[in-house]
Amino acid sequence: MKKRMAKSIKPTYLRTSFAYLLPALLWLLASDLQAQHRPGWDTIKTSQIRFFYSIQQQTGLYIDSSEEAEKGQMRQLPALQAVSDNLEKRIPSYFVGKPIFLQFTVYNDADTATSFYFLPGFYFEDIDLFRYNNQSRELEPAPEYPGEGIFNPNVVSKLILKPRETATYVTKLSFIKTTINTITPTLSYGYFLPTLLTEVQNQRKINTIITFLVCGIMLMMIFYSLAEFYINRNRVFLYYSAYAILLGIMFFFKAYLYKTPSPSNYFFESYFDFMLQAGGTLFYFMFLRKFTQSATQFPLLNKVLLIQQAITISGMLVFTVLHFFSSNFSFQNQIENIVKYAWSACTIFFIAFAVIRRHHLLTYLAIGHCFLFLGGLLSLFLINSSYRFNHHLASLMNDSLFWYEMGILFELMFFLIALSYKNRLDISSRAREKERLLMEYEKSAIERKMAILAAKQEERNRISADMHDELGSGVTAIRLMSELAKTKMKDYSLPELERISNSANDLISKMNTIIWTMKNSNDTVDNMIAYVRSYAAEFFDTTEIRCLVEYPENLPNIEMSGEKRRNVFLCIKEALHNTLKHSQATEVKIIFKIGPHLVIQIIDNGIGVKESNMREFSNGLTNMKKRMDTIDGHFNIRDENGTTVTLSIPLQ
Repeated sequence: MKKRMAKSIKPTYLRTSFAYLLPALLWLLASDLQAQHRPGWDTIKTSQIRFFYSIQQQTGLYIDSSEEAEKGQMRQLPALQAVSDNLEKRIPSYFVGKPIFLQFTVYNDADTATSFYFLPGFYFEDIDLFRYNNQSRELEPAPEYPGEGIFNPNVVSKLILKPRETATYVTKLSFIKTTINTITPTLSYGYFLPTLLTEVQNQRKINTIITFLVCGIMLMMIFYSLAEFYINRNRVFLYYSAYAILLGIMFFFKAYLYKTPSPSNYFFESYFDFMLQAGGTLFYFMFLRKFTQSATQFPLLNKVLLIQQAITISGMLVFTVLHFFSSNFSFQNQIENIVKYAWSACTIFFIAFAVIRRHHLLTYLAIGHCFLFLGGLLSLFLINSSYRFNHHLASLMNDSLFWYEMGILFELMFFLIALSYKNRLDISSRAREKERLLMEYEKSAIERKMAILAAKQEERNRISADMHDELGSGVTAIRLMSELAKTKMKDYSLPELERISNSANDLISKMNTIIWTMKNSNDTVDNMIAYVRSYAAEFFDTTEIRCLVEYPENLPNIEMSGEKRRNVFLCIKEALHNTLKHSQATEVKIIFKIGPHLVIQIIDNGIGVKESNMREFSNGLTNMKKRMDTIDGHFNIRDENGTTVTLSIPLQ
C-alpha cells in the first residue's frame, strides 16, 4: 500500500509542482523577452519624481546612421550607449538629420495610476513615442491623450502608467537644422512643467541681460549712423546702420527666443540667424571699403574685401539651397563654417595689412578687429567642439554668443575712435580745402585788381603822353609866341601878353606835375623827393629865400602810389607858396625822414603863424588837411620861431 501510495503520489506531486512552476517559467520567459528591450540601466521608479527628474543615467541612446532601425521597424534596437554629458550641451552636426532613439523603462511603484511628461531636450521637429507591448513583443505607438495635450507635442510627450505597471518606451527624435540642439531627457509632472521650461530658459539669464545691453548699444549706433547719413548724405553710414540693424536683430532674437520651442524660433535658429549675420557682415565689408577709401588708397585691401563680399554672397546662396532642398545638414554646416573661417582669414589679413602700412585710421580699426577675431574664433571653437570652461561663470563663459558679442563691442569702441580720428582728418582737410579756395579766390582777385591797375596805369601813361605831346607842345608854343610878341613890341607892352605868358608858364608847371603823377615809373619815395627838391629849387630860384632839402643818404626803394605822391606834393607846394607869400622868411628847410611813416617837415624862419593872419590862408590849410586825410596821413602846423608844417604818410 505504501508502494501504491508512492506510485500515486509521485505523478500527483509532479502535476502539482508543474502547475506551480509553469506560471513562474512563463513569467521568467516574459521577463527575459522584455529584458531584450530594456537598457542595462536601472529602471526609473515614479516615486523618484518629485517635481521633475533627470533620467540621463537611465536612458539609452542609439543613432541610426544607416537607418537599420527604420528598415527593421524598430523591433529591436542595436546596442545602446549612454547619453553623454556633451550631448546636454550640443549635438554634433553629423547627428542632425539622422534618426535618434532614446530608450528608458519606468516602473509605477504607486497604488494609483500616475501621469507625467517626458521632455527629451531641444530642438525637435518631431517626437514619436513608442511603447513595448509585453504580449506581442513589438513596439507600438504610445497612446495619445488629445484631451490633455496642453503642451506642444514637439516638446513633451505624456505618459500614463497603471498601478504597479512597468513600461519600456522608445522615442524617435528628429532635430532641426542647427548646432545648438541638446539631449536632456527629463520626466516632470504636468503642474511643474511650465516652471521647468522657465527654469531652462533662465539658465542664460545673465547672458540674456548682456545680450539686451548689446542690442541697446547697437540701437544707439543705428540712430547715430542714420543721423550722420541724414546730415552729411554719406552712404558709408548707411552701410554701417544696415550692419548694426541686422546684427542687432540677430542678438535680440537669440536672447528673446532662447529655448523657446516654437516654429518661429526653429526657423530662426536653423536658417535666419546665419542670414542675418552674413547679411550684416556683407554690409560691414561694404562699409569698410567706403570708410577706408580702399578703392583709391589701398587697392590690395579693396580687392580682398571684394573677394570676401563674393564669398559671403555665394555662401548665403549655397546655404539657402541646402537648407530648403537638402537633408545633409553636415554639409550645410560646413558651408557656414567655411564662410566664417573666410571672415576670420580676412580679419587676419586686415590686421597684418594695417601693421605693414602703419596708417593711423587702419591701426585703430585693426585693434578693434583683433578683439573681433578673438571673440569670433572662440565663439566658433565653442560651437564646433565639446570643450567647456570649468568656472563659476561657466554658463557665461561657455556661451559662444557671449564671446562674439564681446568682440563686437570692442570692435565698436575702436571703430568710434577711428571715426573720431577720421572726422578730425576730414575737418582738417575741409579747412585746408577752404583755405586753398580762399587763397585761389584772393589770388584771382589780386590778379583781377592788378589787371585793372595795369589797364588804368596804361591809360594814365597814354593820357600823360598825349598831354605831353599835344597839350604840352601847344602851351609851350603859346608861351613862346607871347614872349616873341613882347620882344617885338619892346617899348609898347600889353599887360594881357604878360598874363598870357604867366598863365602859360603856370599851366606848363601844373601839366608837368600831372604828368609826373600819372607815370607809374615815378611811383617811388626817392623819385618824389627828387621831384620836390627840383621843384623847390626852381620855385625859390628868383627869390631871396634860401631853400635847403635834407633827406637820408641811402634812400630805400619804397613804392608810393601816384595818388599819394600827388596829394603830398600839392601839400608841399601849398606850404612853400604860403612861406613865400606870408612868412617873410629868409630860409626854408624841407626835411624828409623815412621809417614806418614818411615824415616831411617844412620849416621857415619867418614871422610864424599868427591868429590875426590865419584867416588869410585858412582855405589852403583846410585843403592840406583834407588831402592828408584822403591818403590816411596826418597834417600839423605850429609856430616855433617861424612856421613848421609836418606831414606824416604811412608807407605800409
